[in-house]
Amino acid sequence: MLINLPAVADASLSVDADERHAPLGPNVRALLVWPAMARSFWSPDRIPGSREASQIPPLGLLTIAALCPKAWTVRLVDEQVEPLLDEHLREADLVMVSGMQLQRTAIRKILQRARAFGKRTVVGGPYASSDPDALLPFADHVVVGEPDAVFPEIAAKIQNGTSPKKIEITKKPDLTSSPTPRFDLLKMERYATMAIQFSRGCPFQCEFCDIITIYGRRPRTKEPAQVLAELESLYQLGWRKTVFIVDDNFIGNHKRALTLVEQLEKWSQVRDYPFLFTTEASMDLAQRPELLDAMVKANFFGVFVGIESPSPESLRETKKFQNLRAAPARSIGVLQEKGLWVTGGFIIGFDSDTEDIFECQRDFVERAAIPWAMMGFLQAPRTTPLYQRMHDESRLLSDDYETNFHPPNFQTVIPRAVLMRRFREILLALYEPSKYFERALRSLEVWHPRGQKGPALPLLPTATLALCMLWHDGICWEHRRHWWAYLLRTRRWRNDRLKRWWAIALLATARHFITHAHEVARGIEGELTVLGAEADSGWKPSLGNA
Repeated sequence: MLINLPAVADASLSVDADERHAPLGPNVRALLVWPAMARSFWSPDRIPGSREASQIPPLGLLTIAALCPKAWTVRLVDEQVEPLLDEHLREADLVMVSGMQLQRTAIRKILQRARAFGKRTVVGGPYASSDPDALLPFADHVVVGEPDAVFPEIAAKIQNGTSPKKIEITKKPDLTSSPTPRFDLLKMERYATMAIQFSRGCPFQCEFCDIITIYGRRPRTKEPAQVLAELESLYQLGWRKTVFIVDDNFIGNHKRALTLVEQLEKWSQVRDYPFLFTTEASMDLAQRPELLDAMVKANFFGVFVGIESPSPESLRETKKFQNLRAAPARSIGVLQEKGLWVTGGFIIGFDSDTEDIFECQRDFVERAAIPWAMMGFLQAPRTTPLYQRMHDESRLLSDDYETNFHPPNFQTVIPRAVLMRRFREILLALYEPSKYFERALRSLEVWHPRGQKGPALPLLPTATLALCMLWHDGICWEHRRHWWAYLLRTRRWRNDRLKRWWAIALLATARHFITHAHEVARGIEGELTVLGAEADSGWKPSLGNA
């Protein structure tokens, strides 16, 4: 049995007598479960001929797996790529679940299934950290906060039956002792990209963001050697596709990020650049030319940016001051010119949004040539300053929300029905097939790679994917005319390995994004029908210019 480690000041591990459980025994069989999510903007499962069922693996659970005691037998089930079977639950001694707020229903179902088999249950992750009381009735143990530094003690107490129901960790762990995640537990062929993490936390203060309330405003980073060890693990396991550095803001500590990418370039060069990298970063990356150039040299090819709004008033309202240091359109242009293909997030529903915001957002996306524009409603997550403000102003409608495609969980200044109707119009306009393909072409035209090495695609899977795309999209799809027109116009990049590869990726994902936009639009239309008379209110926007 594991020994009881000394008590630590940053974890609440006291236990009442009525909370004690029977010991689990010396060789615990731990089942780690990542719950299913509804089909989303980032679901890759509509690509014909592809075995990929999920965009990225559950990195948090892979890290917990690496922290589990050596005597434990650990198994991972990611419901994005395989079903959780009764057999999995029967064979486990301990079921550990993690997930986000939008997975809350699936989390509860898994915990209930595990309990029906008489299994001990633990739940942690972002949702448990932001709303632990909602999960206390469903799990034996709820972990609040980041457990990395104290997980050995938590595991020991769970194993010997002395862990409390609610385990609260208030101190943010030092990531320099974080282990290499257990990538070997994955069915790697089922993922579009692999995921690693360099930092947690973000220095900014966006009102709607729960990253800064859960992980803090002081970015904590791993050492470059740790990141390289994780990449080496992926390399040895045979991974040769893209790697997504999942930090919520990769450049939150821009000096350490620069040190990392300089080491990353050397590592990649020795191995003939086996990975292409993508990440998320704040808009001020465009004002850091040394870091931007170093990222491109290290084989970064893409970046997701929280653009949110072209309206300076809305950006000031939400305290997203980093987006005001330069004109957003100019910043996007700098990133594209310097070698990074850009995708971005956009939000509608700020108090400062005026009646022309809908056309302004659409025009910005078109001018910036962003094919994958993740347009969504503003939401107020539970732990955020926005949530508190909406609560104080008696505008909060719900503690929960499903996704950013669902209407805001608070009362908006723009009438709710108007907001929904105009959002629906924007979404359909952006993902009208001819508009999507035109933006995709322009995104390739304005993107100027600086020598990044494109992936070496395996012959048989690539040929299978091409044939399936040809049949399902090029022949059977109702929008095949636009599909073929785009494909023919990409011939200009046939000698550019990186652009040729990404042009095909944009083609392969077209049907998903277009179809998903229409599904979201139908959902909004249904909600507008429920709203009825309000949807036909007299508030009529006068369309302005961006």
